[in-house]
Amino acid sequence: MGKTKKLIELDDKAIEILEKQAKLQKRSLKNYIEYTLEDQALRFSEPSEAYKRIMDDMIDRMDKGEVKFTSVSEVLKQYGRKL
Repeated sequence: MGKTKKLIELDDKAIEILEKQAKLQKRSLKNYIEYTLEDQALRFSEPSEAYKRIMDDMIDRMDKGEVKFTSVSEVLKQYGRKL
């Protein structure tokens, strides 16, 4: 896959915030911005074929009544917790 350069403009406050986040991850600002944008782009992409097969199988199992669900309130009750 090729790479394309783009010039972007961000306000100073945004740069300041992004620089802090980059330092927390021990990345350069440029690397952090590239990583964040690529990660976000992948979230917009279509799911993989493997994921689609897994989800189709889960839907099939749900339709057949083979999947048991436990409500949040039941889980909390089991562990003596409250919402």
